[in-house]
Amino acid sequence: MSFTDRDHETWRLLYRAQDTLRGEQLIPEFASGLKALGILGDKIPDLEAVNARLQGLTGWKGVSVAGFEGPEHFYKMLANREFPVGHFIRDQKDLSYTPEPDVFHDLYGHLPFYVMPEYGKFCEDFGTRGLKYLSSPEITEAFQRLFWFTAEFGLVKTPKGLRIFGAGIASSNKECAYALSGKPRLLAFDVETIRNTPFRIDLIQETLFVLDSAEQLYGCLDAFEAPYR
Repeated sequence: MSFTDRDHETWRLLYRAQDTLRGEQLIPEFASGLKALGILGDKIPDLEAVNARLQGLTGWKGVSVAGFEGPEHFYKMLANREFPVGHFIRDQKDLSYTPEPDVFHDLYGHLPFYVMPEYGKFCEDFGTRGLKYLSSPEITEAFQRLFWFTAEFGLVKTPKGLRIFGAGIASSNKECAYALSGKPRLLAFDVETIRNTPFRIDLIQETLFVLDSAEQLYGCLDAFEAPYR
């Protein structure tokens, strides 16, 4: 991936905006993941250098892509322990929003979670199962909802209170501020409710699901898939 000086400046602005939030609002494993992968705020990290660390820890790697990946390619990547990383960064005119997943959303937001072995195993299993149902738009949409409301926009209970568990929130200053503001509708994590809850990607998320623990997510796929077998 090749980036301009302005791109690196955008990264610095985005990273700095999240500085205080990492310790106060996100699960502690997120900051640990950034450190383990050498993801710093001075410039857009070299993906190969990040992958060298990540693969050594859990066997996952980021793969440079042009933009949004459809379900088939996305699930194949997850099943192969790969995560797509956009090779562009959002415009500075609107730092809080990107129409497609960019390098900050993907590399900063997602990859630190893959330092956790159990998280990586869940996503690998999710991708493998999702591939079986690509011929059914309805089931594929349900799988997308599960990923959206957990890996992208999940919250989790911790001994220190409610914390951010999703990369879509973690990589957005505006979403971080809103998610824990008391304004969203918070629902207990439930696969039946999630499979029937639509979402929009172009709005602040007004409905969020709360996990009792990360393990609740990691153990949910059998129950989620059961109606489709």
